[in-house]
Amino acid sequence: ANPGFPGDPSRNLPPNTYRPEDTQNYTALLAEFRKQLDRVGAETGQHYLLTIAAPAGEVNYSKIELDKIHPYLDWINVMAYDMHGTWDATGPTNFDAPLYTSPDDPSTGTDRVSVDSVITAYLNAGIPPKKLIVGIPF
Repeated sequence: ANPGFPGDPSRNLPPNTYRPEDTQNYTALLAEFRKQLDRVGAETGQHYLLTIAAPAGEVNYSKIELDKIHPYLDWINVMAYDMHGTWDATGPTNFDAPLYTSPDDPSTGTDRVSVDSVITAYLNAGIPPKKLIVGIPF
């Protein structure tokens, strides 16, 4: 039962809202974080890390200005898992985090994804390889 809380009644989470300007606002937020961390770092003589956990699905990473955010980040943790699961229309038995796309994968379009295709997309956006960390399931 939902006790009047707006969102996911099973976890009491607020609903997700997306606005078109969120893409640019996220880039601006990271730029401001970097600016402030560098300011404090200049005072303390330390470098403060700024990292993000980034999505593997094109439907999500397409909403991030990958080509613009990486200068502000020390590294990007790409969540290269949960690419398939019970939510798939083609069945819950596809590989969770395939390194390469399987010829037997019944998925189509942007649902046909692999660790290789995701990392290639990030590299094609201009992100230096040394800034990418691949998160994998266990």
